[in-house]
Amino acid sequence: MKVENTVIFLHNLFGGPIAKDDHRLTPLQMCIYTTTVIGTSVAFFTLCLFDLHRMLYSRDLVLSVIDLLMLLGIATTVLAIQSSAVIKHLTKSRVSIFQCLDDIDAHLYTLNIGGEPTHNLSRNWLVAVVGAIVISLAYLLAIALRINQANTLIFAFKAYGMFVIFLMHGMFLVLCYQIWQRIRSMVVHLGKMIASFKRQNNRSNNSDKGNVSLRFCRDLQTLAIVQWQCFRACNRLNDECGLSNVSIFGMFFYVLTAKSFQLFYICSIEFKRHGFTFTHLLEPTVLIIAVFLYFFTSAYLGEMVLRETQLVINNLHKFESMHTTSQHKINQSELVEQLGNQIVHQPICFNVINFFQIDLKFFHLVMASVATYLIILLQFDFQN
Repeated sequence: MKVENTVIFLHNLFGGPIAKDDHRLTPLQMCIYTTTVIGTSVAFFTLCLFDLHRMLYSRDLVLSVIDLLMLLGIATTVLAIQSSAVIKHLTKSRVSIFQCLDDIDAHLYTLNIGGEPTHNLSRNWLVAVVGAIVISLAYLLAIALRINQANTLIFAFKAYGMFVIFLMHGMFLVLCYQIWQRIRSMVVHLGKMIASFKRQNNRSNNSDKGNVSLRFCRDLQTLAIVQWQCFRACNRLNDECGLSNVSIFGMFFYVLTAKSFQLFYICSIEFKRHGFTFTHLLEPTVLIIAVFLYFFTSAYLGEMVLRETQLVINNLHKFESMHTTSQHKINQSELVEQLGNQIVHQPICFNVINFFQIDLKFFHLVMASVATYLIILLQFDFQN
């Protein structure tokens, strides 16, 4: 819990929207603080713009434009993350994502699977903050030889923005993983119910069968509540991170496209003009690797949530196909049908303000778009 609280505090310190139900500060106080953080970020970015002329004309114009758009993308994404926190505090959201997860765990505990989905939670939070720190330090090391008195402020703002962005997205991935593990617990428990049902059919003691059937009815009702809580938690996460994820995925798309083109440009056209510059290759390489890993991880987690939900439905069909016509079995069939309809009408999936769904299809679509734009860019004659 100490690691979790430290990471959340660090995230809120930079104006992030993900927070626990903390009544030490009122929503108005949090709104004022976050507005102050936004003002600081805007002032920081404004100071960077004073060196705009030097940034554009101190090196090749194409590379300068790529860097300028990268700076604007980072500033926009940081502003979107911090603005989403202000919107959250102004609207006074009902319950946090953490309360939703605690409600799920409370019902999972009644199924004797309490604690299993959260046993790696502290490690997950640690990975999120360490990942953001490592990426920021790797970026600083990649541009260390290019830093001088003229561009120090610009590179400092970029490193600050990347830490805020990757910490935000890392926390989003941790919460996605936690929801996935809780849905997986439903799949595991349904598998145990099916195995127990098979053992029950091999017994001849009717009283034992009646007790087991009552327990099955109770477990199905609890699973229906867990499924609804998972649906609520997923919606809460989508709402809290919606505006942030729009800008983050937009920046990811730009990095994958522009920095890939920058690598080609440096290795071909720039090489012919000024020779090989190893320092200019490090920055795009670090950014492409970091963005690709985070982007693929988010798409993979979204896909696994969809697949685990489908496994829940498959296990429900398997469980229902084993029923006979006794009264207990009829009650179980009604509960199974109710849970199945609930899953169909309350799908658990990660989306970005309902613009698109985060899964592997979205990953394939973005990578195809990146390849298309790269082909278009490579056809321009930048030498003339």
